[in-house]
Amino acid sequence: MVRNWAEEAYRDIFRRRAKTEGFRSRAAYKLLEADKRFRLIKKGDIVVELGAWPGGMTQAASRLVGETGLVIAVDIRKFKAFSESNIITINSDILEEEDTVQKILQVLNGKQVDVVISDASPKFTGIRDVDIARQIELTEKSYNISHKLVKKGGSIMLKALECRELELLEEQIRSSFSYVKRFIPSATRKTSSEIYLIGLKRY
Repeated sequence: MVRNWAEEAYRDIFRRRAKTEGFRSRAAYKLLEADKRFRLIKKGDIVVELGAWPGGMTQAASRLVGETGLVIAVDIRKFKAFSESNIITINSDILEEEDTVQKILQVLNGKQVDVVISDASPKFTGIRDVDIARQIELTEKSYNISHKLVKKGGSIMLKALECRELELLEEQIRSSFSYVKRFIPSATRKTSSEIYLIGLKRY
């Protein structure tokens, strides 16, 4: 009981902060912390976020790229309109990776991007093996999409779950990026096995 209360209080710190600072979710702080540590995003960058709803991380990316940059937020769910002028939304199922890639490239007139972020999560069942399989599928699809979009020297940040199955995907990423790191943001729930795979400087 005490542990549950403490966990909830810890989570509320980020919820309250997000509300005060105008972010739609505390996920914004996961990206901001990752950017501070790994320097993922620069002013003027083109960033694609997969599984972006409700848009807290998208808003953080918007602030990082600045007025000269662009953020494309992709999700199967429809977004509430953003006030930020440098955000474009696309409704697409990232499990349909070819369709999603084509929609993004159409918006960009075929131009490649600097950073792909995936914050995509499945609907969890509570059955560990099923949930891991669903998350890994989303992570793999996100990586496949990023492989077709990220330019040389670009970066990725992909949500995943800590599991043995992740090692194969991590090896794939190492074959394309000069620096690969597992990262657990401070805003992640302490009871969660959620991690992010960071890939920097694509070959």
